[in-house]
Formats: sequence, C-alpha cells, structure tokens
Amino acid sequence: MKHSVEVEIAGQRLTIRSDEGPQYVQELADYVDAQLRQLVPGGRASFNLQRAALLVAIQLADELFREKDLHRQFRQRVAAKLDALELALADHERRMDELG
Repeated sequence: MKHSVEVEIAGQRLTIRSDEGPQYVQELADYVDAQLRQLVPGGRASFNLQRAALLVAIQLADELFREKDLHRQFRQRVAAKLDALELALADHERRMDELG
C-alpha cells in the first residue's frame, strides 16, 4: 500500500508516494538534502538547484556502483570458499570410502 510522505529537500517541499514507511522515506530525503548541503555550504545565493541535484545524482550513482562492486566481490569470495569446501568434502568422502 502506497503512503504519501511530505518531505523537504533543499527548501523544496515534495510529496512522495512509496510502499515504504514514512520514516524510511524521510531518511532518504534527509540523506539527499545532506548531500546537497555539502555541495552548497551556507546556501549560497547563486545556488543552482538543478545543477546541484545532478551532481548529487552522480555521487549517489557512484556510491551505488561501488557498493554493487563490493557485493559482487563478496559473492565471488563466498563462491570460491564454497567450491573449496565442496572439494574438501568430496576428498574426505573418497578417503572414507577407501577406508571402509
């Protein structure tokens, strides 16, 4: 069920409809707002919201890509360890068969 959540990002009031709860949507909005503030400390008068939003979008895409890469590397390490365990188990079973 979609919820409507009103948030403020860079002084702009937005209503966001989401299946997620209001607290989660607010956390997302707060995160984006904080990223914008880092780009434009002190709210400069020449602040270009569209330009800043695009820069934040690039930063967030970079974070996402880096996390995806870490996740891929983790999955590869887990798969390699699983392969090693399967080989060790097969070797152990073969040796048990030889003994028995």
